[in-house]
Formats: sequence, C-alpha cells, structure tokens
Amino acid sequence: MSTYQHAPQPASPVSNHLDISDESLVFHVDVVIIIVILVLAIFKTPRSIARLRNRSEWFQGLLLRYRPLNHKPRIDLNTESMYLQSDPSNLPVDLDNSTISYHTTAKALPPLPSQVLKKVSAAPHPGAEHIPVFSSVAHRVENVLTRRVHEGYTIKHVLLIVGYMAIVAYSGFYKSNPFSDPMRAGWVATSQIPFVYIFATKNNVIGMLLGVGYEKLNYFHRHIGRLILTAANVHALGYIYKWSLAGTMSTELARPFVRWGFVALVCVDLLGICSIRFIRAKSYNLFVMTHALGLFIFLFAACYHRPGCVPYVITACVFYGLDHLIRIIKSRVTTATLRPIPELGLTRVEIPTINAGWHSGQHVRLRVLSSSMGFWGLTEVHPFTVANATNTEEGLVLLCQKSGKWTKKMYELSSTAKFGEKGQETGKLVRVMIEGPYGGIGNTVISSYSGALFVVGGSGITFALSAVQDLVRLGSTGDMKIIDLVWSIRDIASLIPMIPFFTSLVQRSSPCVRVSVFYTRAATGLFQGLYLPPGITLEPGRPKIPKLLDDVVTSAWHVGGVTGVFIGVCGPASLAEDVAGVVRTFDSYKKQAVGGIELHEE
Repeated sequence: MSTYQHAPQPASPVSNHLDISDESLVFHVDVVIIIVILVLAIFKTPRSIARLRNRSEWFQGLLLRYRPLNHKPRIDLNTESMYLQSDPSNLPVDLDNSTISYHTTAKALPPLPSQVLKKVSAAPHPGAEHIPVFSSVAHRVENVLTRRVHEGYTIKHVLLIVGYMAIVAYSGFYKSNPFSDPMRAGWVATSQIPFVYIFATKNNVIGMLLGVGYEKLNYFHRHIGRLILTAANVHALGYIYKWSLAGTMSTELARPFVRWGFVALVCVDLLGICSIRFIRAKSYNLFVMTHALGLFIFLFAACYHRPGCVPYVITACVFYGLDHLIRIIKSRVTTATLRPIPELGLTRVEIPTINAGWHSGQHVRLRVLSSSMGFWGLTEVHPFTVANATNTEEGLVLLCQKSGKWTKKMYELSSTAKFGEKGQETGKLVRVMIEGPYGGIGNTVISSYSGALFVVGGSGITFALSAVQDLVRLGSTGDMKIIDLVWSIRDIASLIPMIPFFTSLVQRSSPCVRVSVFYTRAATGLFQGLYLPPGITLEPGRPKIPKLLDDVVTSAWHVGGVTGVFIGVCGPASLAEDVAGVVRTFDSYKKQAVGGIELHEE
C-alpha cells in the first residue's frame, strides 16, 4: 500500500542511484518470501503424502455433507445419552459439606509398568504410516524453540516473525534512508498488501501448503498489518515534512492522487486502531465493521493513489474473492435442534442433516437465523469446535458455552424447548447457517501414534470428544494403544451429563481409554445416582500433568508402541502453557524411546 507521493516524475529505470528501482526491489523481495514459504511446505510434504495415501482422506475435512448410514454406529452416541441418569441401583457418591477433600475412583486405572524404557524397533502395522515431527529427532533444539516468551508466543514464533520482518526491512533500508526517501516506505507497504489479505482468509492457501489451519497463522496477519501501518505512516509523514519545508503543502494537497493517499492512510490507521485488543474485546462489532469497510475502501484508494499498486491489489482481491467463494460453497442453511445443558452451562446444537465432511478437532462457524437473537445477533457468526465424530445418527453436534451476549441469547432460546406427546423434550428447532469446516490438526494422523493424551478444560472437552470417538472407532486398525482423557471442571455437576458417554468410551476393548476428571470447586450436597464405572476417576484439585504424561508414555511403550505420543490441549491459555512447559522439560530419553511427543494446541 502506498499512501502519499510527490508529483509524478518521468519514469526512470533507477531510483536514488540504485541499480534497481524501488518497485522492482520490493517485487523481488516478495518472490523471496514466496520461495521461503514453498521451502517450508516441502518439509511438510511427507505428512501430506502419508495422509492422502488413504483415498477416504482426499475430501475429508473440506466440505460438510450428509451421508446415508448403512450400519449402526459402534459407539452409543444417542442424543438422549447426554441426559440419561446413572444407574440408581449403584451406591451414590456422597459429597457432603465435609472439610475433608474427597476422592472417588470406582476402580483404579490399569497398573502402569515400572520397567526402564529401552529402545525397540517398531513392528510393521497395516494402519496409517507415522511420520515423526522435528521434535522426535532433535529434542534439545525443539525444547528451546517451544519455550514461551509472551502470551502464547514461542521462540519459534518469534524467529519466524523476526525473519519475515528482516526480509521486508531489507527492501526498506537497502541503500535508502526513510527520512530522506519516503517513497521506498510506500512501496514496502504496497508489497505487503497480498500477504496481509492472504493471511486473513479462512481458506488460507499458505495454510493449505503448510498443513495448518488459518487460525495458527493469524499472528502473521496481525504483524504484517502493523508493518503496513508503520510503513504507510513513514511514507506519508516523510512527504508532509518535505512539503512543509518547501512551503508547497496546499499545492500538493490539491492533487487528486495525494487526496486518495490520505484516504488510504485514514483506512490503514482506522484498521490499526480498531484492531487493538482492548477495542476488539469491548466492541467486537466495531472491529468487524471497520474491517469490512476499511479493507475495500483502502484497496480502491491505493489504486487511485498510485497505478503501480494495481497488480498487488488485484492479487489480494483474487485470493480474498476466492476465499469468500469457497466460504459460500462451504455454507449450509438447515434446521438445528437446540438443547440446554444447565450442568455445563452449554447449549447443545444438533444438526442431523449434516453427518460427514469434517476431521476431529475442526471447527465450524455458526449463525442462528432467529429473531430471538436480536438484530445484531442475526449478523454475528461464531466459531465452535465440532464435538463428535462423523457418520452418526445425531449428525453434527456443537457444544456452545454461554460466555457472551450472543451465546447467552442462544442458551435462553434453547431453554424454550418444546415437549413431545410422551412428555419428552424435543428441543428447540431453529434455522441456522453453518460454514466450514476449518482448522483442525492438519495432516497429523492421530491414529498413527502409539498413545494420546488429551488435556482439556471446561468447554474445551469438545475438541477431545470428536478425536477420541474417531480413535475408538478405528479400534485395532490403527497404532493407537493408550488414550488418556483429562478434563478439568469447576463443579462436579458438570460431569453428570457426560457419564453415559464416557462409559461408552472406556468400555471399548481397543484402544484402552481412561478418563480422569478434576474439579476445583468445593463439592456440596449429595449427588444421588452418581456412579463412576471402571476407567473413570474423579479427583479434587488440578491435574498433575507431569505424572499423567509419564503414565501415558510408559504405558504406550510397555505395550509395544514406539510411534510417538500425541498430546492435544484445549482450554484456558494457562492450561496450554502448563502442558507445553511439561512437554518441553520431559525426559528426553523417554521421548526418544517412545518415538517422540507432539503437542497440538486448539
């Protein structure tokens, strides 16, 4: 983006006595950035090939659809299972007002081996091929790269950002002084227009090449936006300073292309100010509105300001337009059933007309088409992780926690559910627009690992539910041997509606599933009918991540698993940081013996 410039001058093959023009320099820098992205994509190719060897994976995770069910699901995923009461014949767990902390376990977890880990060779397996990640080969280097430095940013993120900024800075400072040559800063900003728009798209072409979701690359969009903001203002202030010294300010401002430069600058500054975290959190609608208007006006203004901006604007428009075209293709308008789950403070959204097309861990964008949501509520779209596996009678299921105005309205709407002839709740039927799927674990095949540990908090359970269901369905056809699900909740009441579902998981013979629930709020009253079957534990306090990870690693190795351990974490930022710290400091020898540990944060 270029915002201001001096009066047009005769074209010259050189600028400021350089052997290359400003326009050519920034173009070649863009080419270098593209080459770096392609090189990184090449390192991701083996995993892509391994996943796509399975023909069923070719279109999975791309488009939501309905698939007729020709068989009965192997897991009991009946909609009513979320509301079934536990067996009243079993003794209840009596949690009274005693000051003594209470720990209930229906049956201890299977004993874990205590033998010393040794390196063993992996036996051939007919399941998906496992491609180890960098952390499985260079543990010490990965431990340094994954160290957190600020608000979720790791050293790896910082190095990528610094590397990107260094490449762009080269084009800005190579034989040029931004104080005496503000034109260069304008071209630098212009060269970054395609990238800031590409990284903002949901169907991110760079993410597709790297095998990661758009949300994992959004930090590049933010930092490139700040770079454009800085370069545009340096470009503008440089010329304003020159015009002030020369006394030609009024003359220059009368030029049409300069006025358009002012329009572009205002759009960039407005986008930057409204993207501040405080404003985004306090007035999200303002953030969306300024982006919706600013991004279009800015492109037009940039083209009228400088014709050389046109190729960059066209490139941005192509990727941005393609993204919205794919969004339309991925959108479905259908009927959903809303049910409240008071114990969890969630709204359960069931869409039986969509039962296929997503991967575990992916999310969709939901819009509720009901006047009860209010005018602004009809315009809002919110992302939610899919909470179940594909090919089930209940279809696509979302568990939406009431944490804001929009989700609270949806919860209130679900509470007006109707009842059938037999007095059973039928749920609240509403029209919804569903878009997706997006994100997820990319080209990672969880079933190719020997063990898996899911650490989730609160509504983050949705991420683990779909992944564990998929693994259980595969049974012995994959390499997975051990699955541990760790769930942190505030109140024991949150566990009650999930007991039937957890029971259906732990009763499967292969792979071995163990569920550990931790509650942080003091329990009061008597929970009548709360019975924990074998394989499910309930403890007060916070989960001891180091011990849980050691248990999974040791158990996976003991049963012959050497293809690594997958760790999925979803919940508060503090939980993700704790898990990442444990993985980073975990015993390197055990990591190597089990085939490595890979962490995925949702």
